[in-house]
Amino acid sequence: MTSDIHPRILAVNPAIGERGNLHIYLAENASEPVPFVLGIHGGGWMQGDQTSFHYLWKKFCPLGIGLVLASYRVAPEYPFPAAYDDLLMALAWLKLEGRAHGLDTSRCLLFGSSAGGHLAMLLATRAIGEDRPRPTVCGVAQYCGSMDLPAQYARDEEQGSRPTRDFLSATPAENPDLYRAASPLEHVHTKMPPVWMAHGSTDPLVPISQSEAMVERLRAKNQDVIFLEARNVGHTMIEISSCGKPVEPLELLFEQDLLRFVQRRFDGS
Repeated sequence: MTSDIHPRILAVNPAIGERGNLHIYLAENASEPVPFVLGIHGGGWMQGDQTSFHYLWKKFCPLGIGLVLASYRVAPEYPFPAAYDDLLMALAWLKLEGRAHGLDTSRCLLFGSSAGGHLAMLLATRAIGEDRPRPTVCGVAQYCGSMDLPAQYARDEEQGSRPTRDFLSATPAENPDLYRAASPLEHVHTKMPPVWMAHGSTDPLVPISQSEAMVERLRAKNQDVIFLEARNVGHTMIEISSCGKPVEPLELLFEQDLLRFVQRRFDGS
């Protein structure tokens, strides 16, 4: 089994160009459809693409797990719900065609960080709650995503930035319904899969209170959630060395705990 192969690139939503491609990583010797992680990149809803998470393949390949990397149209040119709609298209394609491409559509886990963490959780809340076409989602894992968009907008305003406003092309006062539609916190339901979340305690961009509020809402619904706080860590999903640079080779925060969660979800435990 090798972890350095290149992905298969499939145009599943050609109307939006390269952002409508899926990058599919499978072990060369895979003979049966395998469970897979759908990775959704971050970038403040304004940058990043499928290549942002290519290094994750080395994490999942040794476990016999496939990796599918998706992208979406980005703000401010394409404000919400463009990103969400693009990911719904990807999920619908995976449900219909995934098995023909070596993916076990009965075992999918959503994964994201930052903006991707927000979108992964929005799929786990809204898309599942609305019964949108999708593979069977047996878990969702995310780092430092925004869960409450009005609160995130207020944080941006304090810092003199505007990613949330650009993403939604409005303020909460101008379009409160849109902010509600984009906030995973508002769509928690009892059919959600188990959740794994991690967040840095000193995140200056997306405060840890975003994750804490989501955990509280999930537990109020008696939902299964694991939440890990990375003490004195900022806005990242990567282990940082004492000199302030990413550890090499790249290591995820709480990596072993995350991989254990993924394996247990695919094992059905």
